[in-house]
Amino acid sequence: MVALQMPIHTKTKKSAQLLFCFFVAIFFISCASTSRHEKPLWADSFTISQVFPSERYITSLGYAATKEMAVSASDGNLASYFSREISSFTRATQSLSNTDETKESLSREIIIKSNIELFGIKHTEPYFDSDNKSYIVCAYISREEAWSILEPKLNIQYSSISKSINQVRNQNGLKAIININKLMSAASNFEELYYMALFIFPNRCEKYTNLMEELSELKQMSQILKHEVRIKINIKGDSDGRIYTKISNLVSDSDFSVCKTNENHIMSVDVDIAEQITGNIHSIYPQISVVISDRKEVVSSFSKTLEKVSAFNSTTVKKMALSKIENVLEEEFIETCLK
Repeated sequence: MVALQMPIHTKTKKSAQLLFCFFVAIFFISCASTSRHEKPLWADSFTISQVFPSERYITSLGYAATKEMAVSASDGNLASYFSREISSFTRATQSLSNTDETKESLSREIIIKSNIELFGIKHTEPYFDSDNKSYIVCAYISREEAWSILEPKLNIQYSSISKSINQVRNQNGLKAIININKLMSAASNFEELYYMALFIFPNRCEKYTNLMEELSELKQMSQILKHEVRIKINIKGDSDGRIYTKISNLVSDSDFSVCKTNENHIMSVDVDIAEQITGNIHSIYPQISVVISDRKEVVSSFSKTLEKVSAFNSTTVKKMALSKIENVLEEEFIETCLK
């Protein structure tokens, strides 16, 4: 019996196929191993500082099923972190500048919304993490780039506010209070920028911090000045005293003193509820004007002509007219005249 032998070339072919499969398997194992090792340093919260040192960058990671969602997540996380940190700065610095419990608290949250766009967020290329089946993106802001945008804005407002502070310090009474309030309103944007700057480079904010302290002192000074303002109300056209009572209460509720004598401010009020009669209809166009002076000059004023009111008798139409005047005083008078 002759033994059958497999042709040599067939053996060689099978060996080559096995060897090829072996190398393919090694290749894929190697790729899988390499891909795990090639995860970017920035994609891990433990190693991100090696790529983006915290003294130079503000960063946040975003994770999502798609690249676009990962970018949005990183932006949202960065904005949230930014807002939270700045709010912390706000509370901390303002509480330090208000150690006297009797003084009005100045604390308020600074909520950062669209201002985050000021710094031009940049992003890394999305990385797909096969272990977690999600994309990772790092949103980052260069502190130097952010400062280069913030500093000119801060300096412009710093110059303007400093000039206004010097002018206000030479004033007194209600005029000073009103101008301080206007200054505080104008300084609100500076305040927001200041806390951003403080978060980015606190060691570069000394002069801005000094200005913030001055603003805080002025706010406290305004409260003290309020108790020194004594207002005498002279009123015309208010036969039953309703408007006098309304204005007096509003002024007192705003921490000003209303007095009959020893005043240092005069409030002149003119109420007009003159009737027009057509047939059986009584109509009034209610009007009120207020002028406040400190004996030297007019400090503030308020004037309003209201919509016509009508009724079938004089008593009713006058009550309606006075109610309209009281309502407008409640809504607008203090904001217009004493703030």
